[in-house]
Parts: sequence; C-alpha cells; structure tokens
Amino acid sequence: MAEPNPQPAQEEATPQPVKVKAGGVMGPIVAAIIIVAGIAGIMKIMVLPVLENKKTSVSPELSGDGVDGKQANDKGSQESSTIERSITFDLGEPILVNIEGNSGKVLSAKVGYLLKTGDLEEDEVTQLKTAVEEFKPLLRDGVRGYLTSIQEDELELVTVHKEQLRRRMNDEFDTIRNRSRVPKIKEFINSNPVERVLLPSFTAQ
Repeated sequence: MAEPNPQPAQEEATPQPVKVKAGGVMGPIVAAIIIVAGIAGIMKIMVLPVLENKKTSVSPELSGDGVDGKQANDKGSQESSTIERSITFDLGEPILVNIEGNSGKVLSAKVGYLLKTGDLEEDEVTQLKTAVEEFKPLLRDGVRGYLTSIQEDELELVTVHKEQLRRRMNDEFDTIRNRSRVPKIKEFINSNPVERVLLPSFTAQ
C-alpha cells in the first residue's frame, strides 16, 4: 500500500495589533476627550481662583448701611430741622452826607438790608420789627458815620461800601440785642444778623 503523503505542519499565526486608521471612529473621540480634559484643567488652575477671589463691594454711602452714610443722613436731618428766613428792612429816608474833597459834593444813600432770623411766628415778627424800629436812629447814625469817611475817588466802590456797611450795622445790632426791651430779642436774631446791605440809591451831586 502506498503511504499517505504527510502534510506539512502549519505554523500558528501570530496575532497582529489592531491599527486604527486616522479616519476611523476612535480618533475623533480620543481627541475630543483630550481637549475637554485640557479645558477643565485650565478652568481649575486659572479661572476658578480668579472668580473666587473677585468680590463686589458696595460703598457705604450707596448701601445706606455704613457709618459714613449714617452720618450723612444724620447731618441732613439736623440741617433740615434748622429753618432760617430773611426779612427786608430799610432805614427810611436817604441819608445825606458831605463828601470829603474839594468838589463839595453831597452823597445821598438810601440804605436797606436783609436781616437773618429764625423761623418766627407772626407775633414774633411783629415784636422784632418793633425792636428794630425803636433802634432805627442808632442804625442810621452808624451808617452815617461810615458814609462820611468815603472819599470822592471812592464813590464807585459800591461793593466795598456794602460790605463795610454790613459790618458796621452788625456792630450796632449787638447793641440792640443787649439793650432791647423785647424779652426774646436774642432768640429772634443771633449775632451778626445782617446778611446783606442794599443800596437802591447811592448818588453824589
């Protein structure tokens, strides 16, 4: 009998690693995971600490809860509780004085003024006007004393004269406050109550 031809032994095939082509499914997925992980790391390292440390503060003046805001409100309340008013007075007929100089000019000045007072009732205003009227001759003498000191070349300095007259009249009102028979005169007006002097007429001829 003929013997069968022996079959050559077959070598066991070695498994080959699976190669993923660049255009396959796994490539984009892996790339996406890497990108997301990178962004997350950046957020954790750089952005989050900044957000945690950055705080928004509101000025106490705007919030109304701070000390400064409270003091401002208290100050406003105090100012609103003190009310002042001004009453207009005049010294009557124009005051005539001779001007120093060679021209022989006569100065005619009609003088009025604003008197600063508190928030007076009508009867208190009447009492104040009575006291001022009583001492009008004293006020006129004080004004006349200053007007006689004006030189001829000083006639145009009206603003200066108003300020000097205001000071002179405030000195006279100190006397009024001390000598008036009106009991509450010092409550009606404080020291230096003349706020402004008015000169509706101030001419030399």
